[in-house]
Amino acid sequence: MAADPLTRRDYLLLTAFSFALFLFCAIFAKTLTGHESVLAQNSREMLASGDWIVPRVGGEPWLERPPAPDWFICAVYAVAGTSTNDAVARLAAVLIAIPIVLLVASTGAIFYGRAAGLAAGAIFATMHEFYGYASNPEADIFLCLIVTATVAVFARLEFGARAEREGESSSFFGSRPWLVLTFFAFLGATNLAKGVIFGTVMAGLPIAGYLLWNRSWGQTKRYMWVWGWLAAAVVALAWPIAVIAQHPQILDLWQEHYFRRLNKGYLQEPWWYYAVNVPFVLLPWTLPALVGLWQTRKAALAAPGPERFLWCWAILPPLVFSVSDGKHHHYLLQCMAPWAILSVGGAVAVWKLARERVPTWARNPWLWAALVAVATSAAFLKYRARIDLPEWFALGAAVSLPVLAFAYVRFVFHPNPRAAFVGVVLVCAVAYSEWTCFRAAARDAYAHDAAMLRRTAEIVPHGEPVYVCYDWIRPLETFWVLYHTPHSGTLIRDPWDLKEKAGGRATTFVLARRQDAPELAVIGTVEPVLESVYTRLEPHAGYRRTLYRVTFHATTPPAPPELLAESRRTLW
Repeated sequence: MAADPLTRRDYLLLTAFSFALFLFCAIFAKTLTGHESVLAQNSREMLASGDWIVPRVGGEPWLERPPAPDWFICAVYAVAGTSTNDAVARLAAVLIAIPIVLLVASTGAIFYGRAAGLAAGAIFATMHEFYGYASNPEADIFLCLIVTATVAVFARLEFGARAEREGESSSFFGSRPWLVLTFFAFLGATNLAKGVIFGTVMAGLPIAGYLLWNRSWGQTKRYMWVWGWLAAAVVALAWPIAVIAQHPQILDLWQEHYFRRLNKGYLQEPWWYYAVNVPFVLLPWTLPALVGLWQTRKAALAAPGPERFLWCWAILPPLVFSVSDGKHHHYLLQCMAPWAILSVGGAVAVWKLARERVPTWARNPWLWAALVAVATSAAFLKYRARIDLPEWFALGAAVSLPVLAFAYVRFVFHPNPRAAFVGVVLVCAVAYSEWTCFRAAARDAYAHDAAMLRRTAEIVPHGEPVYVCYDWIRPLETFWVLYHTPHSGTLIRDPWDLKEKAGGRATTFVLARRQDAPELAVIGTVEPVLESVYTRLEPHAGYRRTLYRVTFHATTPPAPPELLAESRRTLW
């Protein structure tokens, strides 16, 4: 716990470990889901159109998310030379996740020294919620970087070299160190990743809570600075103002969107939702994290310091957001970092207690390897037909899981604390890699649809457009189909929109669901050409993804006004 900072070698070590861990998932993970395809498709269209302000889907504005993540994904697409590959889209998330790990590690080092910082970074990288989003190109991982950077800069201002305020102006209009300006710029940028207000509140809660708890005006007045708040406002409001100028109706969306999350029944999770999910998202480090929280209680309550700040960061966001109807486990991604730092001391305490209290016979790694081997064999025999695992994977799991159990128990009880910690982290990394392969091989619900879309390239003549019906049943699946269609898909809202966009063609190809055929038959003869074996979450065969060939009628009846009112509404 010596107060020494991380070295360049430490940063390189953490970067290499995180890159290897996350990149494996990016390359071998299952197909991107509908949620995960949103930014991937937005970014592809942004790169193609050159409109860097308004994200689009199928050429139409889609303004539920600010464009900062799209800008970064566009840069990755440009360097990679392709915008049609799941692994490339996931790589963008990996490149964002690595700096988050480094920020957590460096903040831990500021509080408790180099060894604790390294451990905190490794723990954070192997928490399962963060691992899942580290190769997931959704807005949450991008917001996590900005929120973590904001809070990490504040930690440096309060506990690092800038903690001493000697010679620093405290005037409302006076000067401040550049790091203070950086803090305000990051605070404003929290408005540019997931949505207005949400990220700013996530970053602001632990900071405001810590300052208010300390009740020190001398500490707070550093942040009572007009130029800092002006900088934050410029960064935060630049995009919303630009969008309002083009699409003033976006104000109605924001009002409905956020009030519905607060008290209009959105998701309708119980008030205790986060109390259950905080321990879940911290796995496999839940026990050390809770022990670390308990260990620091006296210091947190006694006086201002790192422990009090970590408590504010870990507890205030889930506590305050418990008031909202709209709760989700991935919102906790923004406040997992302090738990990783708290886990370091907790891990040491758990290791010591395990070596002192666990009987010698229970520490035998061969015993646990044998138990896991028996359990794995029994599960494989019972569920083999249901899961439909490839033979190679089943054999690999039967061999590797007992080996992992042996290694885990061996390292947990190792007499050297550093060897114990490094060993457990490496076992977690290998286990995550196996889990990634398992999900890709046996739990990819999009596998059949993806195979069906790949076959469209063999059926649809080169240069012929493919029209994609907007999925009114599951809207985000629209992004998935557009992103994974080998041909450049053109979005349509209804059959009459198809007729207009077909531009006088006699026949064309349409991707829709099986149950959409009767509606398409109003404008032409509908011939199913290709159908998926299974479509994700289908309650019946009518939901199957289907490729149709539509031959237009010479004349088309006018569209019912009530249908157009529904289908032509703003998508966002």
